Amino acid sequence: MQPQLWDRTQFIELTLEDKPYVIAGGEHRRQRDSARRKARLEKAQIELQRLAAVRRKKPNPQKLASQVGRALQRLKAHKYFQYWVDEQGQLQYHKNEQLIQTEQSLDGLYLLHTSLEPARCAKEQVLGNYKNLLAIEEAFCQLKSYLEVRPIFHWRPDRVRNHVRLCFIAYWLCARLANEWRAKGETGEVQRVLRRLQAIRVGTLKIAGQDSKRLLTQIPPELNALLARLDLLPLFTQPPAWAQV
Repeated sequence: MQPQLWDRTQFIELTLEDKPYVIAGGEHRRQRDSARRKARLEKAQIELQRLAAVRRKKPNPQKLASQVGRALQRLKAHKYFQYWVDEQGQLQYHKNEQLIQTEQSLDGLYLLHTSLEPARCAKEQVLGNYKNLLAIEEAFCQLKSYLEVRPIFHWRPDRVRNHVRLCFIAYWLCARLANEWRAKGETGEVQRVLRRLQAIRVGTLKIAGQDSKRLLTQIPPELNALLARLDLLPLFTQPPAWAQV
């Protein structure tokens, strides 16, 4: 789950033109917004310094301004700078400090609107419905990406239905694991945790070309700590019964 959806501490409820709104925010989201803007400003500053340092034999103000605009658009920092080319053909620029300060005051906040009257839907319920909507969207995203529900390489209707059924069962298992692991303090996504656990393999020891014994690959220390935190360590102390010879 996305942490920024679950750390809301304060709500502001207001009504404009008979339409109810809820303003929500959180510290995690504020830090994220601030870090993103800082990174964009730093990259844009480096790029502007590079473009300003280039010595051109025949400066073309229009071409240089267009080049700067494309660079800032690519770095998503166009609104943070004002720039121009002087009479000597040199690039000049400065930060839009007023806009930056305005964004800083709004870091971590977002606006929700509902068509329901405040008496019928409290502000906590508005935020809860928003979280549920995002959870549903995230579920379909996982079904289409991680579980690869499509494309479906089946032709018979019963095989198509069973394929989709298995994908939804797999998603249900992921959601169940996420709830249980979150209760144990694990904040990572289930898919990433499972990919890390895929490093644990069951190998076959062969002697003189014949299978001798099934062994588990050596588990790294960081995975041992993860398995212990998730109460899964007993499952990996030895090869499973079905794999033993």
